Amino acid sequence: MSDRQRHEGSILAAKNAIVTLAIGSAYSDRFEQLCRRNWTGYAERHGFDLFVIQEPLDQSERARRRSPAWQKCLILSVPDLAGYERVIWVDSDIFLNPAAPSIVEGVPLESFGVTDEHRFPTPELRRTILREIIANAPAEGDFNSHYWRAWLDPGSWHAAWKLPSGQAHIVQTGVMVLSPKHHREILEHVYHAYEDRGLNYEMRPLSHEIQAHGLQHWIDPRFNALVWWMFLQRSMQGAQIVTQEDMNHFLLETYRRSYFLHFAGAANLMPLLGLGRG
Repeated sequence: MSDRQRHEGSILAAKNAIVTLAIGSAYSDRFEQLCRRNWTGYAERHGFDLFVIQEPLDQSERARRRSPAWQKCLILSVPDLAGYERVIWVDSDIFLNPAAPSIVEGVPLESFGVTDEHRFPTPELRRTILREIIANAPAEGDFNSHYWRAWLDPGSWHAAWKLPSGQAHIVQTGVMVLSPKHHREILEHVYHAYEDRGLNYEMRPLSHEIQAHGLQHWIDPRFNALVWWMFLQRSMQGAQIVTQEDMNHFLLETYRRSYFLHFAGAANLMPLLGLGRG
């Protein structure tokens, strides 16, 4: 189930592990071809073990009806991870920069180490980009103007999922520093208590629960740098990306400035960065 070839016999001695899910050949092949090399470089530099889970942790009918993304909420129940002090969850559509510092540094053991998507890339740019999107969004469909308007305010963003409002932040759950001792219960509560309502999958209820319990510890946003928003920022600043060469340059430049570069909603661009096995 898990990938331990590089660290056989070291589980009990290790304190930190990086974990992802790559379920299905499309995701596992993408990880092996594009991500493993840079993930391994980062993990080895900081003494982290690497686990790539390739089989569902829940194979029930309910699990099959919703996105595998929900199953990140079950990783702390994996027996192989029980001996770790920290588990760093990372979505599989992310490149890790081997030169980046340790993500666990400064994160209290009882807290979730997370980034605030509502303030990315900066609070001012976020509002500017969203207003431009809203002005050009269609009136109907999943990504209509009403959908995007809710992103202007974290409380409205949570309330759109019929969650309590009032939050000041949006927890981006693509990267999280976790503690099996402290966080297994809340993650599994989110998994079992909430149903899938489509867009953003587990992110809204998990963002709500983390903040409702006051467990968020904000880490450097470079640990979850979102390509899509950075692309929009660049475009709005007048630096248009026209050719594939322009895109290659943009992605490489962005990767070098980031710690973890997240291709949420833009995974088709991942091969253009050219970080495969070569």
